[in-house]
Order: sequence, then C-alpha cells, then structure tokens
Amino acid sequence: MLLRKSKLLIASLLILSLCFPAGSEAAAAVPRAVSVSGGSAHGIAAWSDGTVTGWGDNKFGQVGDGTSINQYIPRQVEGLSGIVQVAAAGRVSFALSRDGEVWGWGLDYSSYIENDPLLRYQKRGGPVKLEGLREVSSITANGSLGIAVKKDRTATLWYPSYDQPGVLPVQIHYLELKAVTGIRSALINGNDALFLTEEGSVKQMSIVNTVYNRIRLESDPVSVATIASSSITGMAASQGELFLLRSDGQVLRWNRGLKAPSAVAGLNNVYKLDTGFYRLFALKRNGTLWQWNYNSGVLAKPYQIKKGNQISNIWGSSGTFGFAQHKDGTLLGWGDRFDTGLATGRGTVTKDQAGYILTPVRQPLMFFVNGEPFSFYGTPSIKDDKLYVPPTSVFKALGVQVSYGTFKADPKYGNDPFTGWSFVYGNNIVQVKVSDPLELYINGKKSDREFTMNRLPDSAQFPLEAICDLLGIGLQWNKSTGEVRLEN
Repeated sequence: MLLRKSKLLIASLLILSLCFPAGSEAAAAVPRAVSVSGGSAHGIAAWSDGTVTGWGDNKFGQVGDGTSINQYIPRQVEGLSGIVQVAAAGRVSFALSRDGEVWGWGLDYSSYIENDPLLRYQKRGGPVKLEGLREVSSITANGSLGIAVKKDRTATLWYPSYDQPGVLPVQIHYLELKAVTGIRSALINGNDALFLTEEGSVKQMSIVNTVYNRIRLESDPVSVATIASSSITGMAASQGELFLLRSDGQVLRWNRGLKAPSAVAGLNNVYKLDTGFYRLFALKRNGTLWQWNYNSGVLAKPYQIKKGNQISNIWGSSGTFGFAQHKDGTLLGWGDRFDTGLATGRGTVTKDQAGYILTPVRQPLMFFVNGEPFSFYGTPSIKDDKLYVPPTSVFKALGVQVSYGTFKADPKYGNDPFTGWSFVYGNNIVQVKVSDPLELYINGKKSDREFTMNRLPDSAQFPLEAICDLLGIGLQWNKSTGEVRLEN
C-alpha cells in the first residue's frame, strides 16, 4: 500500500512539474500589460496586477504622478487599484476598475496644489472619480469627453462643463445615449458617437447640436444611422475616418464622403485594429504588425513595421505612435514621439523605408536609499543603457551637496574659474564645467575621464553611476526588476 501511495505521489509531482515548469512562478509574478493607450504625447498602461503606470508629456498632470513634470520613465499612478482598462486622449487619462468605476486625470481633471514645500508650482492632484458612472464595462475617450459602455449594454456620454472658469477639476455632465442598445463597444469620432452592437452592426449618432454648437441635450432630437448592418467584429477611428474589421479579417474604410464602407487593399486576414493621428494600425492573424499612413502620399499603402512579428495585441493613441505586445509579454512602442518622452529604450527614433522599429517600453524604476524606499518628483532617464537623474533627486538623501554656479578651480593646477555644477560629499568634490564638450574636475584637478549628461528639453540629467563611483557611494541597479539601491 505504501509503495502504491509513493507511486501516486511521484506521478502527481510529475504532472505538476509539467503544468508548472521551472521558473514559471517567477514568470507568473511579472505583471503583463492588459490595456494601453496613448494621448498626444503620453502613454498609460494598466497591468495584470491592477496597477497603472504613466509616462511622457505631463504639463496638465496627465501622467498621473502628481506633478506637471514630464516623465521620461514610467511612474506608477497612486490611488488606483483593480484597474482593467485605460483610455488616454489628448492631454487626459482615464481608468476603469473591475468594479465598474471610472477615474480621470490630466487636463480639466487634475487640480492645482499650491504651496507644496518641494514643488511649489508644479504639484497636481491625482485621479478623480467620475461619480456619475457605475456598472461600466468599457470606456473610450476623445479629448476630455468620453463614452462609458455599461454592463447592461447601454451607453453614457460624459463631458466637462466650464461654467466655473479656473476651477479644477471641472464639473462633469452625463448624458445617457438611449437611442442605441445592445452595445458591444463605442468610439467618438468628431461630432459622432459610433457603436458596435452585439449583432455585428455599426450605428452612428451625433452627439453635438450643430445649431447651437454644443453637446446635445437629452431633449434634443436624435437620429441613428446604420453604417454596416452585420459581420463587423471591431472598429477604430481617427480624424473623421472610420475603419471596420469584418469577421473574415478584411479591413473596411468609411467616411462621410463614401456611401458605403470599402475594402482596404493589403489589409486582410486582420485580427485587431487601432489608430493614431492619421494612422491605422493593424495586427494580422499571423502575428505581424502593419501601419497605414492613409493621409500621406509618400506611404500611401499599408506596410509592415520592422521586427513586427509574433505580436499578440496592439493599442493606439491620439498621437503619431502606437503600442504592441509581444507574445512573450514585452510591451513595445513605435512612432514619431518616442524620442521626446515616451520612454522607450532609445534616445532617438529609428526608421527606414519600411517604417519604424519596435522598441521596448521601459519599466518603472524603484529607488532605495540605505535600504529605505525613496521617491522624488523629477524624472530619471536612460540613454545608451546608462541611468541619469536630475540634481533634485537622490543626492540630498545621500548627503551630497549639489549646487550650480561659478567655482574657483584649484590654483595649483593652473585652472581658471568656471561655471558649472558641483557635487560635494565628505572630502570629495566633483565639478562639471558646462562647456562643449563637458569638462570634469575631481577635487579641483581636471580629469580626462569621459563624462556625459543626457540633455533633455526640461531637465539637466546627470549619470548616477558615474557620480556615485567618483564620490565613493555604493550603487546597485537591477535592470530586470528596475530596483536602484544606493548605500553610504
């Protein structure tokens, strides 16, 4: 009997080992992107653990880090949990929780916070709950307004009111769009709301009263047109153009100048659609990623994105970029704005006749100073696989005095006074002369050691590893987890 039980135990362990191969626990612990969206120049991602990260242009707080500082590395959005979908548009971001609640931040939604001791003029409020939305299953946005598809397959439009100028967040109005039911998904395209129904038809409804140039009221007359009557499984829209995905994988194009949707040559066998600014993104069933700059005479035909293979999902933006997920879970991006704050691994865009090259989106960085978690308002950056930080970041916590001004060089080395940055730690002084090229001085003596800064349009960025090495501060950067540990 004991032998039989042992054999059963061994067999059970063998089955478990086949179901959960070595390393699967670690792999399962790494969150995957479940929803990604881009505004004009920022990105938002929801992850399988329910968290949200944001990065990029942040003038109105649309990244969600509580500042109006551009963030070149993704930052976690505090105050959100259980998020299953995000939607970004222009300079605004939205998130939907598994409980059916919706949150918004950025233009019109993030309040100004004055007299912050560390960030007097650039502190912004976090996500605000849209109290008029409940039991929501999906969201879509166009600028500061959006449509929520409810779990009962009806839709509600939300939009900001400017009755009290200068007051943030603005008051949000809600309008039930009762003329269409059985809704699977929705889009906003110009003055129209577009609905994909459970039957596979596409309905069009105006959400603007063009006579009074305002969002229509519930009492205004409404008409619904049918653009496609059946067999539609997906849709995407941008700048007045509507693209439909037919059940056989063919992409159709429609606008007000066309009587009926027409097939797009070269875009068949497609699995999913999304759009950017005058761009159509398509994921084919064979895992290849395609783009069509349909408003361009140069790239008038769909083309495959370089290295756009083995792709499992795609997402668009209201800018000139998109996102894709590799089948291994890696989140990728491509487009025109990735060199100005959309946190890919590259400092510059790479493109050729076949278009843009997919590049991994950076994961958030987590800083620890002497074993304690540490955060700062400014943005870090990564260039050529080197980590850079602004002067107001980890240095003060480490006891490093940072200043900018004119410094007297050590006369025994025959150096003239110069303008630049100074880092003082104990008996060590590191100075950087602002010149082209940069000049490095160690304890007053000019050094031939190479020293580079990452020049960003809104932040001076210093090489953290190099400065810590020069000052004798311990640093460990785990590039696989994003942990940066500093010890002194």
